[in-house]
Amino acid sequence: MSEPGTITQKKLLLAEGRDAELFLVWLGRHFRPKKDFQVMDFGGINELTNFLKLLANDESYDNVETIVIARDAETDAKAATDSIRQSMTDAKMPVPQKPFEYTQNSSIKTAFMIFPGPKHKDGRLEDLCLSTVEKDPLLKCVDDYLECAKAEGEQFSRIHKNKLHCFLAGKNDYAGLPIGLASRERAWDFEHPALEPFKRIIQEM
Repeated sequence: MSEPGTITQKKLLLAEGRDAELFLVWLGRHFRPKKDFQVMDFGGINELTNFLKLLANDESYDNVETIVIARDAETDAKAATDSIRQSMTDAKMPVPQKPFEYTQNSSIKTAFMIFPGPKHKDGRLEDLCLSTVEKDPLLKCVDDYLECAKAEGEQFSRIHKNKLHCFLAGKNDYAGLPIGLASRERAWDFEHPALEPFKRIIQEM
């Protein structure tokens, strides 16, 4: 089970997994250059409730002003939303009605974000990242390669990961990098309109 580290900032971004954690570190630094926030990996989505409860036991928790949670929509954005809201309710936190909006009580402000964004009914962080490079001609090569692989009998159970890492493999500077490190190297266009909802939440922390 994932456990919180020591709280060092008043503004917290909680991410589902290491890739999302590092992605939000670099996205956050782009949108908040003063770096007055902390990103934590809460582990798998089934660990979120316990993570939030453990977080509240930290001696510095009373100093926290803002908590933002981020996770994948997976196959159902509504189910992902309901899951986060239930975890926040169980942890006795103020609960926003929907993603990408803040709510607060007398002591803390909260929000949650769903990858790949508010207009999507399903998807993941990988889909968001790829959407920021949608005009890159290499994506046509990626699609052709994956179709060829399928024709040769390959079956992709995680096509979002196959496509993203195939794209990165075609870039000399990013080959072999996971999402987080690719984010550090600016493989993704952080000024793309797909990131506007995330930008707003991060800037309003």
